[in-house]
Amino acid sequence: MHVHKKRSSLVLVVLMLVLAGALALSASGRSGTGNNTRLPAAQTAGGFGEVYKANPKTLAKTLFSAKLLPAPKMAQNISLAAFRRADMKVNQNLALKCWKNNGCSTGTGGKLKVAYVEGFGENVFRQMSKMEFILQALTYPQIGKIIYTSAHSNPTQALTDFRAAISQHVNVIVTYPDFGDAMLPVFKEATKAGIPVATYAWGYVTGPGKNYLTVVGEDTCRLGKAYAKVMNKYVKSGNIAFLGGFPGNPLSLGWQKCEKPALNPNIHVVATEATNWDPSKVQEVVSGILARYPDIKGWSYEYGLGMAQGGLAAYKAAGKPFNTVLTLRTDDVGMGCAYDKLKNPKLRVFYYTSGNSQIRVAFTAAMMKLKGAKIPPQIVFPIQLQDQAKRDQCVKGYPQEASATSLIPLSLLHKMYP
Repeated sequence: MHVHKKRSSLVLVVLMLVLAGALALSASGRSGTGNNTRLPAAQTAGGFGEVYKANPKTLAKTLFSAKLLPAPKMAQNISLAAFRRADMKVNQNLALKCWKNNGCSTGTGGKLKVAYVEGFGENVFRQMSKMEFILQALTYPQIGKIIYTSAHSNPTQALTDFRAAISQHVNVIVTYPDFGDAMLPVFKEATKAGIPVATYAWGYVTGPGKNYLTVVGEDTCRLGKAYAKVMNKYVKSGNIAFLGGFPGNPLSLGWQKCEKPALNPNIHVVATEATNWDPSKVQEVVSGILARYPDIKGWSYEYGLGMAQGGLAAYKAAGKPFNTVLTLRTDDVGMGCAYDKLKNPKLRVFYYTSGNSQIRVAFTAAMMKLKGAKIPPQIVFPIQLQDQAKRDQCVKGYPQEASATSLIPLSLLHKMYP
């Protein structure tokens, strides 16, 4: 009994010492001294001027599901930080003015200048991306000037515009490389000048992480394989055609090179044509293909609205019913509404998200780089194609030109496209 009492006393003393030590460490943490200082909550949940947390509803709106985020931790954190900013209040009147005038001063007195340099900006998708860029920029008070340029499809002008942005000593450049690796010289020049260059919509050119900061978007090879899976199931055999944007652009090349070998042997790709993402050119190209191959059973393309406008017009001009399978990248409202209006069970439409909000991720990655963050060379989003018959793109209240997965406020979209 005596030994037992001694042991109990010893245990009690040890417990009291441990408790005293814990209290001392806690006090040290609160006072901000010692090696065990606790960081504020905002720092433990983020860093480099960002908070790595976004509203699940915002994620589900722009990605179809809040779970469809990049898997690697830093890529995911950058995405969360970017989409969190989409819910911040900004001056929408200033944003609209900036959008219409292709740039503006923000009025914050911030020292930073940021640029969105386009090879081509003359369709709705690009104009919506421009607004997403502007809205994201306005969430950073340290940004004083926003610059936007479009080369109007001219490769030489695209290089000139890029060099002009470098000479203006902008701090960040976001772009889509319409002309592929032809843009590498200016990417390298900007990188050498200490300007982070980020691309979106899987604007892949050689050497992300070295020749430029990062490429953001879905893995377009996986997109092509997803397209092929649809064609194999619903077309099964016969002729299909591929449409793309500008010749050599990385988005079109990415899915085309991977869809073709994934098709079953009874499906034949009889045409691969560029459209420059212009609905009028889509009509011209589709008309030409239908004249040569009137039995086309499917089309793979990026631009849903372009197919809804140009493709449907071509079928009407040819006097043919729009009986086909479409695999598309964008979820434009106009494509969904055209489908609903046709009420044609022989038309099957499958689509991905337009991905306009990817530009926000590219932008935030570049801003974090300015603060010393180590940015992954690729920020890749998972792919989940949607079936128009099950998930309608024709979202009530949205302009026909828009994408409902965009994070542009609906009231602002109506001002852009009244």
